[in-house]
Amino acid sequence: MQRVWCIIALMGLVLGDAVAQTISLPKSITMENVGEGSNPIAQTIVEAMRAATGADLAMLGAAFLDETVQFPAGPLSVDALLKAVRYPDDEVVVLSLTGEQLLQALERSAELYPQKNNAFLQLTGAEVRFDPKAAPGKRIQSVFISGAKLDPKRTYRVATIAPLARGALGYFRIWGKEQISTSTGRSLAEVLRDYLQRTRSLIGEPAWVAQER
Repeated sequence: MQRVWCIIALMGLVLGDAVAQTISLPKSITMENVGEGSNPIAQTIVEAMRAATGADLAMLGAAFLDETVQFPAGPLSVDALLKAVRYPDDEVVVLSLTGEQLLQALERSAELYPQKNNAFLQLTGAEVRFDPKAAPGKRIQSVFISGAKLDPKRTYRVATIAPLARGALGYFRIWGKEQISTSTGRSLAEVLRDYLQRTRSLIGEPAWVAQER
């Protein structure tokens, strides 16, 4: 009898983990806009990196996400969520970047809008207002990091994946691998699983806000 109860207890733990790692989607969500605007699935994935590292903000380039994936309304498991990530085994790291470097990266991210851009950055921990009709390189109107206005001279901790931290998608023009300040030794898949143990909802507030002058 004791053995039976042990088996039941173990089953309960497994089922509990499954429930904890499920998000309920009230409506279907597609990944098709990850190269041009904020996406709740992408932002939730990015927020997992920020939560795991305690960084000021987090970012992930659109090229690292699969824009063909669609999620129907209903329960969304972590395994299903990971289908939106092209390389879930990439290591999560932290970059030390100045506010000026962040501004340059955001300008690069918005330069092709409204066209899709593989270098478009999905963000959390930041609110970026931009003018889509302004000339490329002069589109960012304002940036707030954790509620405070971006300081060009301040150094910020930015969570991302190792390839992007090493300058992928053309960002090598703005930063390099020598600015990696923390290597977590953990994959994006691992931190996302941990995050969904504690969180049951998507990040709904868009980081990017188009605002014409």
